[in-house]
Amino acid sequence: MKLRRLLFILPMLLVMQSYAADLTLPRLFADHMVFQRNQPTKIWGWASPKQKIKLQFDDQKVKTKADDTGYFEAYLDGKTAGGPYTLTVAADTTITYTDILIGDVWIAGGQSNMEWQMQWEVDNWEEEVKDSDYPEIRFFQVPNEFATSPQKDISAGEWLLAGPKNTPSFSAVAWFFAKQNHREKNVPVGVIESHWGGTPAEAWASVETLTETPGYEAAAEKIINPEISWEEFTEKNQAKEARKWELMRDKDGAIASGAQQVEYDDSSWTTYELPSNAKMTDLAWLRKEVQLSPDSVEDLKLYINNVVQEAFVFFNGELIWAKVWSDGIEPLEIPKELVQEGKNVITYRVANSWDNNVYFGRAGEMWLEVNGQQQSLEGAWKYSNDVESKIPESIKMYQLPSFLYNAKIAPIGGYTARGVIWYQGESNADKPQYYRDLFANVIKDWRKLWGDDLAFQYVQLANFMARKDEPSDSDWARLRDAQTETLSLPKTGMAVTIDIGDADDIHPRNKLDVGQRLWLSAKKVSYGDDVVYAGPMYKSHQVEGNAVTVTFDNIGTGLKSSEDKVLGFAIAGEDQKFYWADAKIVGDQVVLSASEVAVPVAVRYAWADNPATSLYNEEELPAVPFRTDDWERQY
Repeated sequence: MKLRRLLFILPMLLVMQSYAADLTLPRLFADHMVFQRNQPTKIWGWASPKQKIKLQFDDQKVKTKADDTGYFEAYLDGKTAGGPYTLTVAADTTITYTDILIGDVWIAGGQSNMEWQMQWEVDNWEEEVKDSDYPEIRFFQVPNEFATSPQKDISAGEWLLAGPKNTPSFSAVAWFFAKQNHREKNVPVGVIESHWGGTPAEAWASVETLTETPGYEAAAEKIINPEISWEEFTEKNQAKEARKWELMRDKDGAIASGAQQVEYDDSSWTTYELPSNAKMTDLAWLRKEVQLSPDSVEDLKLYINNVVQEAFVFFNGELIWAKVWSDGIEPLEIPKELVQEGKNVITYRVANSWDNNVYFGRAGEMWLEVNGQQQSLEGAWKYSNDVESKIPESIKMYQLPSFLYNAKIAPIGGYTARGVIWYQGESNADKPQYYRDLFANVIKDWRKLWGDDLAFQYVQLANFMARKDEPSDSDWARLRDAQTETLSLPKTGMAVTIDIGDADDIHPRNKLDVGQRLWLSAKKVSYGDDVVYAGPMYKSHQVEGNAVTVTFDNIGTGLKSSEDKVLGFAIAGEDQKFYWADAKIVGDQVVLSASEVAVPVAVRYAWADNPATSLYNEEELPAVPFRTDDWERQY
């Protein structure tokens, strides 16, 4: 993933504010903050032991006293939406916070699809940012830090007002959600962003919970093993991480190697037929010759999709693009003056910080366009990873169990909020069998920390990867199933995105629909509004002869198909082999059959990494993927 500010907080390195002599409040309390409306607002901090504390907020005056450790807390009475207000906290010194609004507060958690900023080429992001002058929408971004034990505070942060200056760095999903909240409820909205790309759910749970979570007991015990020096391990690991990023983004070093030059001797390099599953690692150099004549070239474009994840791109020795991980890929304009007579060389230097495995090219999406005519670049490419130093091996410590809960959740727990919006699961898709218990425990952990049944809205994994012609099993489908099962917890809601993903990109750029579907869920779950908030959901099925009739809930004003045929259904008999079903909508039901299945015993819908789907309700919300069987994973 991208180069991030990594900070490991050692338990005693951070000043233990519970023993602070000076009056101190968490950094989350700052000018421009938003308090949750209609709920008591918790204020806490540290002072000298036994010191008396006075708080004033608007016309409210509250007194409290620090305990033996210096910790204090107090509650302000709930107020309706409004502001701006001023909060004064006084002890031996006085702290004053200004421009405080009261509205709805949400915690935005998860991994990269929640982290994904507006400016990272979200659909229509530039126009959206221009129209983002909503000063009553405010975001606080919790810094990326990890720790081995729960922390008292975070290291930095400020409340930012929405507007063309600040909105580009906001989580896109959270932005679209917050804007709908603000517009429809006519209240200020505060979003506390606490997420980290590429992180598994276990990083966001407490170690105590993980010791009792199936599949994570041993890992949790390792975290609390007193014989492991995490301080020493972290120091060495971060040195390797720093060196890795230094190498990956060393443009001068790449150019100095000379491997991009036309006459560079690549005769000892390996020849790969690309695209393929060829193993490529470290700082991977790839070269290909093409024959051109400058006299016949008026317009030249280069396009190679699926370059994972960072790259320097050269044409005849000249750097034409430096791709970072968040960049989308569009055809590259090659200046005509770079074209030589005869031999021309395209060179890529690619590196992947995620797992050190380089991916390059996709069938049908590797070409050079000369005067509007495409020439395929598939076929033989020269490859070497010996041109530069090898990337040092390191681990991503922010992925370790409980490390993010300790540093990014524990310090903000207690800040009065309406609920959580969550987008995560991609990093757990390799272990879907554990996700139901794990995700449920994350939710319970956070609710325990906040001391409240926070409304928890989350996004189900979108469609991704190549579409398969025949029904097959899928870890992504099984993880989606675990996400659906999590709806059994109270005050939870799920936004289905099975129709708005991107086969080629795990980070779909359509964040508008994601945010709006999350908001629909919140309207029902958190506000109790009478709205159609989700798409059709499996209710029951009945078998008659060779046909299966499936009945749905959440049909709104009716079922419909977005295609001429109803796509995405498969049925199986006792042999557990699935076949595509012919499907017809009949009222609030779908009737299924397949000539290959005489006696159906199981139904699946949208059961694939990237399924073809078409079932919606009239409110344009997609049906929830489901299965009626409990069969084990088939590979």
